[in-house]
Order: sequence, then structure tokens, then C-alpha cells
Amino acid sequence: MCRLAAILYTFAFILQAGGQVYHTCPLHNHATQDYENALYEKWLSAYDVKFYDLYLSVSNTSTQISGTATILLEPVREMDTLVLELQDALDISKIALADDPANPIFEVLTIYQHAGHVIYIPLDKRISAGEQFYILIEYEGEAGQDRGFFAGIKTATDPSYGFDVTYTLSEPHNAKDWFPVKQVLEDKIDSVWMSLECDDHLMAGSNGLLEEIEPGEKNRHIFRWRTQYPMAYYLLSFTVADYRDFSFNAALSGEGDSVLVQNYIYDSDALFSKWEEDIRATGSMISAFSDLLMDYPFHKEKYGHAMAPMGGGMEHQTMTTIHDFSFYLVAHELAHQWFGDYITCGNWQDIWINEGFASYMEYVAAQQLRGQESADGWMANAMSIALGETKGSVYVPEEEVETTYRLFDYGLSYKKGAILLHMIRYHLDDDPLFFKVLQRYLEQFGNGNAHGDDFRGILETESGMDFSCFFDQWYYGEGFPRFNIHWFQEGDTLKIRSEQGTTAPEVTSFFNTPFDIEIRSSDGTISRMRLMQDEQVEAYSIAVNGLVRDVLFDPDNWLLKIANVIQQIPPDRKFVFGPNPVLDELFVQFINTSNIDEILITNMSGQEVFRLLDAENPVIMDLSTLADGPYVLVMQNSDRTYKERIVKISSK
Repeated sequence: MCRLAAILYTFAFILQAGGQVYHTCPLHNHATQDYENALYEKWLSAYDVKFYDLYLSVSNTSTQISGTATILLEPVREMDTLVLELQDALDISKIALADDPANPIFEVLTIYQHAGHVIYIPLDKRISAGEQFYILIEYEGEAGQDRGFFAGIKTATDPSYGFDVTYTLSEPHNAKDWFPVKQVLEDKIDSVWMSLECDDHLMAGSNGLLEEIEPGEKNRHIFRWRTQYPMAYYLLSFTVADYRDFSFNAALSGEGDSVLVQNYIYDSDALFSKWEEDIRATGSMISAFSDLLMDYPFHKEKYGHAMAPMGGGMEHQTMTTIHDFSFYLVAHELAHQWFGDYITCGNWQDIWINEGFASYMEYVAAQQLRGQESADGWMANAMSIALGETKGSVYVPEEEVETTYRLFDYGLSYKKGAILLHMIRYHLDDDPLFFKVLQRYLEQFGNGNAHGDDFRGILETESGMDFSCFFDQWYYGEGFPRFNIHWFQEGDTLKIRSEQGTTAPEVTSFFNTPFDIEIRSSDGTISRMRLMQDEQVEAYSIAVNGLVRDVLFDPDNWLLKIANVIQQIPPDRKFVFGPNPVLDELFVQFINTSNIDEILITNMSGQEVFRLLDAENPVIMDLSTLADGPYVLVMQNSDRTYKERIVKISSK
């Protein structure tokens, strides 16, 4: 799902033997328990959903609907009762069964119960595993419920353009608001026919390909959409409004291969003029993602958008429902077609599989199409939002999974979720390998479901690295590290001391992580180095040439953290100087003063060779004219005199 606009405001080794996985990471102590629909164990687990034929009469000014759902089901164990979910506000007028799919003859069932938003249908006989059958349900009523952004079906007027729109948004648990459904993530529907009848001045968009627009009665017509790709229940959708169709094709990775990009936008010249360029940019994104990941996964049908005044977007498979065509919103919803639709989270607790990945592809889209500077700006913003989440894990605890706004927490599921992938990319330190991991993940779990640990398995297999501690700390753990970095130079050695605390020490007391430092010298040279912190306090000694002027921590902003970098003055010193030996320039700095009274350099016989009065603080002195050899550096400040031995050497 989109960034929800104003509504959301805001390395141990794994040994596997005997079917068990042993984690040597000391932090591997999280307890996970899959969340399941309360009806699952007894009823919903008895069958698989194979096919839907939905026929609905709809309007752009009302959530009053009527229609028929014909569903092909296949038992996975013997069953004598069928259970589906459908909200109580929708009245059922007929239920019928056909037990021979090859020659369906429907027999009306008169005994059923519809209560608590659930339909209980006793079957007229026990049906064995593998014996497919059709159930037909006719229903009608006022489907709209006051659930704000997460209403299963809603009618609204676009405040900018004045168009009335009825649209659906079933994620996570509200598909039952508008059709009979099994709301279980693992059971993807194999194929869907969606027929939408509306007034003939309107257009109705949905999943898959538009097979035909059939004339109806009384100034009505019927949009018949068909999709043959497996689809999670919450990704079925429709929108109806006064649209125009703006379509074009986007290139895929193969020469000459392309996919239809079909956009249902409000029938407004002003809107088209404003957004045409941004809509066309969808094609460039599809091409870029196809090159990096795999071809757009539903390329035999389409990708597209249907506009609705929803304050964001929702990644309905092959046709996103969207508010506008801003760059990052379009990139996010498009990325969901790979991450969320083609691969769907196996459990709502693993919503990272959907939202973290789609959010990170916003950053990737900026890299590919706008340049690194734009991508850096996106990441800086993401970091600032995620830093506001000092508690809470990206993985959703079972006790919070029923809270919709916790599932779609902007700082945790979206931004911190994206940053996890960014940090994995940093750990790998190999962009081709990073995208190979994503490709292999898509290959293995495409058209199905995955959990966070499924992705970790692919990551470890492809990289040969262990990420158990990383996932314990960053995915199941809470908060982020706080670094205090102290440094000072001692001759030709840079001394660094890193102390780490965390924002949620009661849950995650330490983050085992590498980090980069950038060393800036007084002669303008810059060097980079990667260090590893696997203790809460670490000390490092690094050989350097010349005088170190500054040390930067994580200069490319790879890590989610707070860091303070402090140049440390030895306790017996009021000043720093260097380099020593000195080539051409000597740096001197006193602490807590604005100027230096006097600097004097003498040879070893006490003869003055250099004098500087009332010098700036800090100061860099050119000593290139001095002969090679030892000297005495005399510094006077605040009525105190300090002496140090220095050595001048030739730069040749």
C-alpha cells in the first residue's frame, strides 16, 4: 500500500542438521507466532479457491451494489460445510451449488446462516479432497462502512477535480465488505473474471485485461475484465468514475518486448495536461525495474492506474488505485507488483515483504531515473522518519497484528523497512550481488507467498554470509544504535574509540555492525575505511600520513543510527599539533580560545627560525623553507608556555 498521506502522518554461522536450524547469534531469542484468520483452522483451511466470476452492478455515487459471485473451490480434505466471509449489511438472496464443474448445474441451497460477517453453508453431501465444485451467491445492499482510509468500498468526490468515484480497498481484512471471500493470504485465487455494470457515461476499471465493453440495458454497459495470474484476495478491485483511457506501451528487458500501460484518469483536459509527463514516466520505471529485477511479472496483461480520491495509492494487481502521479507514489505502487503482488507476505506480521521492499524501490527508482543526489535526499528523509521510531520492530508482534495502523506504521513498516534493505546492500558491498539476491527471491517465491526468514534464506544462500544476527537485531529487534566516536592522533597513528548504546536496550542491547569512516587530512587528502564493531566498546588504531583534520562517521548514510563524533584532546594537553614529522605545513590548535598569543620555532641551539604573533586559532604555518632536522616548537597562550620537539623532513 502507498505512503498513507496525512492519515499516517507521519554475524554468526547457521548450522543446519536433522531439519533444525541452530543459531549461534546470542541475540537469537525472538519468539514468532503466525497470525491466522480466526476461522482458518476449522473452516477456511478445508479448501482452496481456484476461480472467481464476479458480476456487480455499481455506481460512482453510491456504495450500493448488487451482483453474483460464482466461485470454483477445491477441497483439500473432506468437507460438509463451506464457510466464507461477507459483511452482514449485504443481503443474500440466493445460494446454489454445482458439484460437476465440467457440466455445472446449480441446485439452490435453502439452509445457510449469515451472521457475524460469516456465511455458514451446509453442503448437501460430503465432498472429498480434490473434488472441485462451484458455489453461487447472489447478494445486494449498502456495502460502504465508515472505516476511513481502510474502508473496503467507498464513494468520494475528488476535492481537486470534482469527480465522483466509487473504489475498493480491501487490505488487510475488508474484502468481505463487497464480495464473499476467504481472507487467507496463502490461498491465492488462480484466476478471476470481473464484470462491472455501470451507467454508459462511466468507465469501470479492474484487474487483468479488458476483454470487452458490452452494451447493457437502460443506458448501461458492462466492462468485462479477465486475469489469469494468481492473486491474493485483497488485491481484487474495481473503480468506477467518469474516466478517459490514456494507454501506451512500456519496454521490457527483451528486445521488442513491451507491456500495456493502461490508465483510467478523470475525463479532464486540465488534469491530463498537468499529469501526462508523470504518467508517461511510469513506462521508464517499468523498464528500469524490469532490467534490475525481472520483467514486469504480469506482462501478458497490463499495468495501469485508476484514479480515486484516496490520499495515496493501493497496489491492486495490474491496476493500481491512485490519487495522483507524483514520482515516488507511482514508483512505490509499481514496485508492489513485484513485491506484494507477485510475492505476497505469508503473514501480516511480515508486512515488510510488501511495504519495506516497495518503499526501498522508491530509492532505487530515484537512483536509476533522477540521479544519486535525489536518491540521497530520499534516504535522508527516510532516515529522519525512522529515527522517530525509537521502539517497535519491523516485524509486527502477534498482539498488534489486528491493529491496521500498526501494520502500516509509516516509520516502521515503510521507512525502517526500506532502510533494512539499504543496510543489507551495504553489508553485501556488491550491487550486482544485491540485485541477484532480489532476482533469486522473485524466482523462488513468485506467484506465491514469503516470510521475512524466507528472504533471509535466499540472502544467505546467494551471498554465503550469515545474516541471523542482522535479522535478530534489525527485523525482530527494536530501536537503533547510538554511537559516540572519540578520536585523536598520536604521531602517525589515528586512535578511534567507538562506544555504542541503543534506543531500546531492554529488547536490543547491541547492534553488531560494520561502519565506514572518512579520514580528512590537512593536506586535502581523503581516505575511507570500513571498521567492524562487535563489542559495545571498540578501540581501533589506524596508521595515517600527515595531520588528521577531521573524521566522519558513516559518510554515505548507510546506517540507521545517531552518532556523535568528538575529537578527543589528551587530558594533559590544552592543544593539538601536527603532523610530526612535518613536511611543509604545521597545524596548531588550542582548545577554548579564539587566538594564539605567540608561536616560536627555534633550532636545538635555541636560535629563533620562525615567529608568529597573535595567530588565528587554529593556524596552519608554512615551514617549507626550514632545513631538515629537529626543532623546538614554543607556544604561548594565556600566560602559559608550552614546548614540543618537532622534526622537519624533506618532501622529496
